[in-house]
Amino acid sequence: MGLMQRAALVFLALLAVGGAGAGIWYEYQRHNTERYLVFTVPPGSVARLASGEQLDILPQTIELSLRGKDTLVIRNEDVQPIQVGPFKIDPGQKFEQRYYNPGVYELICTLHQSQRLRIVVSRE
Repeated sequence: MGLMQRAALVFLALLAVGGAGAGIWYEYQRHNTERYLVFTVPPGSVARLASGEQLDILPQTIELSLRGKDTLVIRNEDVQPIQVGPFKIDPGQKFEQRYYNPGVYELICTLHQSQRLRIVVSRE
């Protein structure tokens, strides 16, 4: 095998290793682009809501992005369970929801006086 052929093989081997490295880097970057919107329910929230107090724990409308790979996270640090959509979140538990289709989702939410939460999921 001549010098030029060996040099070409070394170049191709480096290119293959670099390509694999680029694939790993891409996977790492893609994973890091996921976003988590985290809301924490502080202790005493359910009792304060029951007494008629207006709380600003969750916005009335939460906007999520499919492109941003957004995940909604609600942590319940209260001593009472809460309800978000069909899900009961007990004290000390967290709820994680990622949406895969764009749209507007209307949910029951015991953290709002209106008992309503709107999730707007966009492609962007």
